[in-house]
Amino acid sequence: MADNNKAGFTCSDVLLIPDFKEAVVLAGANGMQRIINRVNVMEVPDVIDWVRPGEFLITSGFPFRDQPDAISDIIPQLVEKGVSALGIKTKRFIDKIPARALELADQLDFPIFELPSATVFSDVVRDIMERVLVQEARELSLLQSRFQKLSQQLLYGKGIEEFLQTLDGILNNPIVLLDDSDHLFLSPQAELLEQADNAMLWAHLREETNLGVSFITLGERRIRVYVSAVNDKQYDKCLLILLEWNQEHSVVDRLTIDRVGVLVGLEMINANARREVELKYVDQFVQDWVTGRIVTIEDLKLRAEACGCPLGDERPRYVALVRFLNGKPSIKQMQQAIKRLRTKSLSEDLQATILEGELIVLFPEAMQGQRNAAIERIAADLKAVFAAESYSLCIGNRVDKADRVYESYSDAKKIHYISTICDYREPYVDYKKLGVFQLLYHLPDTEEVKDYRNHYIIPLIAYDAKHNSQLFETLKIYFKHNRNVKKTSAELFTHYNTVAYRVERVCELLGISLDNGDDILQLHLAVKLNEMRPA
Repeated sequence: MADNNKAGFTCSDVLLIPDFKEAVVLAGANGMQRIINRVNVMEVPDVIDWVRPGEFLITSGFPFRDQPDAISDIIPQLVEKGVSALGIKTKRFIDKIPARALELADQLDFPIFELPSATVFSDVVRDIMERVLVQEARELSLLQSRFQKLSQQLLYGKGIEEFLQTLDGILNNPIVLLDDSDHLFLSPQAELLEQADNAMLWAHLREETNLGVSFITLGERRIRVYVSAVNDKQYDKCLLILLEWNQEHSVVDRLTIDRVGVLVGLEMINANARREVELKYVDQFVQDWVTGRIVTIEDLKLRAEACGCPLGDERPRYVALVRFLNGKPSIKQMQQAIKRLRTKSLSEDLQATILEGELIVLFPEAMQGQRNAAIERIAADLKAVFAAESYSLCIGNRVDKADRVYESYSDAKKIHYISTICDYREPYVDYKKLGVFQLLYHLPDTEEVKDYRNHYIIPLIAYDAKHNSQLFETLKIYFKHNRNVKKTSAELFTHYNTVAYRVERVCELLGISLDNGDDILQLHLAVKLNEMRPA
């Protein structure tokens, strides 16, 4: 197994070549694990423009014969270009390598070899490249065998989970797969890691401009990871992530992750296609359920089981309609929200669908009868998709039996309608929060109802139009603050006495008294009725 994980031909391997038995490492010993994949000979001053990453650069010292100190200037540039090491033949054009150059090489972990004067460069190139090519051939063979084994697994329908398990064993390191919905698939070793199942920990890797080697913190341990995209999406890429947990990544390990990403991408396309078909059946089932099209409890249980949504325990249920406060999102955005709710929901047995153009959530009461706990979980799920202040949950009454869910849906539609007209903006609205509006909603749209409203409202609107005043607006805020003049003046940014005068003027116009409870009640009801059915 050690050979399989060998990093490639490294600087330390150079010393094993017979032609280098008399070579000496003068500096940069900490960089001896740098990979060498080619050899280049430097005999001109502008070689820095022609070097490539992974090169072992050798020179007779001719370019530095008059300026040995120039070696110090070129070393940082070679490191920046990715050159692996520098070999210099001494005694012919330069006697020794300057101390400053060796200090820099030590600081940058850049190996510098002193080559014997009898070194023949053509022999060096041949010996190193022979070994590099042999090593690359081994790595290609290993890569091919890994790819073949893993592709066979998916070909025979083993699935992503078994695929990751095999990859985990091959690379002896944990693997994490993050799909475009931030759903995590963990290899066996990754499942054992603390915090590894936190999707947000991995999602930030998408923001890296260049994938590849990155770093994350797990617990108290800072580790290196290798990240490869398994699709070509500009946003929400699926990521295959290799953690450097048990041992260092080798070149072949990273190539393996890159190559098998194609297989993972194809498997996820197939899985998503299957899921889309399944979700269409689930959508139809949920829509039939909340609208009461499934008549008997027996049929309901059969349909639920067939769609992979068994009813489980008979907990009370609620239906909620999501009312969007700042403009309704597109159907596609709502579908993305449903996808997230189904895969990431904090609330168990939650169902969501789009019905009559509205986003609907069907959820059971939390354990021990805590309805608000379930609502808070749904709010947390929705907050991940929409801004917290951009929606309100219109929640129908509780139903104790699954086959009565349509009653809660009917309630939710009424609450949605009323809260839209009255522009309620609370995080959630139910019948209790509607107060008197639930009674006013049931009033018929007759001439008598209109006359009652107009008797109180039209004179105020007409007066405001004629005198450019704010009697009606002041009255609404006055009732909103339970007839508190001080709070009303604060919201209107006007003087306390101005509010008191406006309220008195309202009473004069309508011929009512502030001290008469019935007068004030009727005026308040007319204002509420006007909110639902504006004059």
